[in-house]
Amino acid sequence: MNLNPIEVSIVIPIYNGEKTLQATLKSLVNQTFQDFEVIVCIDGTFDGSEVIIKNFESKFKKLTLLKNPINRGLGSTMNRLVNAAKGEFIAVAEQDDYYYPNRLQDQVEILKTQPDVGMVSGIAEFDNGEGLTKFPGILVNGEQYPIGEDMFLLNYKNQIKVVNSCLMFRKQVHINNGLYFSQHYPSVSIDWSYVLRFSLVSNIHGIHKVLVKIDRTANRNSVTSNKKKQFEAANELIRSFAYEFPNIIKKEDYSYAKQTQKLLELSNHYGLAFYLKAIMMSILYWNDKRFANKFFYRLRKKIRN
Repeated sequence: MNLNPIEVSIVIPIYNGEKTLQATLKSLVNQTFQDFEVIVCIDGTFDGSEVIIKNFESKFKKLTLLKNPINRGLGSTMNRLVNAAKGEFIAVAEQDDYYYPNRLQDQVEILKTQPDVGMVSGIAEFDNGEGLTKFPGILVNGEQYPIGEDMFLLNYKNQIKVVNSCLMFRKQVHINNGLYFSQHYPSVSIDWSYVLRFSLVSNIHGIHKVLVKIDRTANRNSVTSNKKKQFEAANELIRSFAYEFPNIIKKEDYSYAKQTQKLLELSNHYGLAFYLKAIMMSILYWNDKRFANKFFYRLRKKIRN
């Protein structure tokens, strides 16, 4: 019998993380909440990440290093990490993000005081190379996530509105409901799939504080930097969830979700190609003002610069 159980397990999937991993681990060392273990899994890569991890062994209460002999993908790696976790709460971290000192403390407090909440996240500062923005808007604006099917549809129609790189969830909810990180989609959509399924079995709470700084500038070798794979995975997820949950996702919800995805793909165009495509989309989807709004936002920004 373990008389001193670990309260939180921090799980970190690693893929060629040597350039950023040290800063991430330092931010975890400096957490105000210290009753946690760290479990990392190197997913079939052979850079300097293992040396960096071993240099931190003495700085954590417990550090476990797992290695996949070949690249198995983010879904498989996350399932292995969660299965190895001993904590009551599981905190997800990413190899290239900075975590503010209060991150774990604030999340543990919510889960301890609100037993109906199974997952908690917060606000992220997001650096895409053009400056810092904050995400998601619902929390930045002081609102709270809805519950149940409303939360499911919010994230389905508008894409994920929960910061995936600072998730914390109850392991028991994960186990009791047979949840898992999907290996069906390419790596970039597994958190979206997981949050959608989680929202149907437990409440998700958002903390109105910045918990993480996410760097997704162009030089980052992140699994979320491959836009083509990301777009393909998103379209597949939108289709497959509509097929799986026809009693929740209505035809108009599916159409809105598809248009949200087209809007995101539009944002990846620049120069004349953007303006031509934006005009075409505004005409094609004349009843969805988001395309016109995107066009005029980009135009005003160009004029100001």
